[in-house]
Amino acid sequence: MTAGVSGVHHVKIWVSDLARSRSWYERVLGLELRTSFEDDDGVVRGMAFDVPGAGLQLALRENPELARALSGADPFALQTTGEGLDAWAAHLDALGVPHSPVVRASTGHVMGFLDPDGLQIRLYAPDDGDHAVQSGRAGTYRPDPVPGLDGGGRG
Repeated sequence: MTAGVSGVHHVKIWVSDLARSRSWYERVLGLELRTSFEDDDGVVRGMAFDVPGAGLQLALRENPELARALSGADPFALQTTGEGLDAWAAHLDALGVPHSPVVRASTGHVMGFLDPDGLQIRLYAPDDGDHAVQSGRAGTYRPDPVPGLDGGGRG
């Protein structure tokens, strides 16, 4: 095959309130605004941000209906290191953003937290030497509600 993929350009997240989500994502993930998108009526309902250090963009698109439909979903995970997970826990604690504990995952460790619309954001620290068996639930991460959160703790 000669056609190929060279990376991830962007991940799009549907949000119910663009201004609220922009503020939250900039504060929590340190996103840097790249551009805004106006709809035909002249109203900005979309924005693209650079994710510092990740080499990808994260786009926010205001659509309350889709945001409600995706509440509880975990469509992507951001990669970090084991030490990075500890730093993220301290950062989220300082901001008052509830998060899960760090738990063992299929090939590393993961923690999660919720955005203002209830979308689960995962921080994943891979470990090529750590391959958990993917059967059962004991001790292995599953893409269910963020472990340690009841779903109501949105930071």
